[in-house]
Amino acid sequence: MKERQEDLRGLLKEHRQIMTGLSVLILLSVAAVVMMCLTKDKAEHISSGEVQREQDNGPAEEVVSMRLLRENLGCLAMEANPLAEASEEGLKEAVAEYYEELAGHADFVDSYNNLCIYTKLGKYKGTYITFVRYDMKIRDIYTMVPGLGTLYLEEDEQHNFQVESKSGDEEVQEYVNDIVAHEDVQKLMLGIQKDYAEAAASDAMLAEALSDLKNAYENQTKR
Repeated sequence: MKERQEDLRGLLKEHRQIMTGLSVLILLSVAAVVMMCLTKDKAEHISSGEVQREQDNGPAEEVVSMRLLRENLGCLAMEANPLAEASEEGLKEAVAEYYEELAGHADFVDSYNNLCIYTKLGKYKGTYITFVRYDMKIRDIYTMVPGLGTLYLEEDEQHNFQVESKSGDEEVQEYVNDIVAHEDVQKLMLGIQKDYAEAAASDAMLAEALSDLKNAYENQTKR
């Protein structure tokens, strides 16, 4: 039991390198992304779609203006930023490589299978929030565990995608918290919860492993 809990702690540590928990499920890791501290006047210009070039007022105003030019205006609204299945091959490859590497560093996870990738726009152009539905194969347990991960990706000028670690970025956290509250994301998460409960109920060995994971998680958060 002690050895298994140590392995489970290792997995939790690996997940937190990029993803922060949202308490959907013990095995669900969901992250976060971006918000600027603007004056009320600047915020009004953003909401109306206006961009000011206030270069005469100094470097700080110019920086704000340039960042506004890069924003995905309206991205906080679900209607303007709906959850969509990923179509970019580069993005899908980057996500698949991330989960392959994650499994390779885990002591008791064989693989993450059946990846289904959904995306929403990040706050800035070239950034994406991805919600990844997967089936996790735990070593020596037949039944796979449904899970959901959230990753933050950036696209460069050559259209290459990179998974970025932004879990400690308060702006990132605040933005993703807003995105996760969208009705379409909540619907996806509820579906995963249902699949997770059905899997745990169908396999006694899996239920025991999940109980060990829950205990390891609770013990670690108490430290």
